[in-house]
Amino acid sequence: VHGIGGGSVVAVIYQDRVQYAVVGDTGPHGIIGEASYATAKALGIRPDPHGGGTSSGVTYIVFKDSQVSPIEDRAAAVTAGERLAREFVRGG
Repeated sequence: VHGIGGGSVVAVIYQDRVQYAVVGDTGPHGIIGEASYATAKALGIRPDPHGGGTSSGVTYIVFKDSQVSPIEDRAAAVTAGERLAREFVRGG
């Protein structure tokens, strides 16, 4: 997808919680949904790779043309995510 790839900022929303993360890789077309152990745990989703997760209720908003580098910089992802979310809500 144009403007989305490794390093893109994503808002991951579950119930009344939001976490900002970074796209670490891309998989098959039409499939999104991998999030880190830490993101799942922070959202209140059981992070166990063997039986954890949730089958529904997670929303991903990937901000086109956004970039965090290095992708491991959590503080940069949060700062960029909060700014991009404000812009998204304002419609600009």
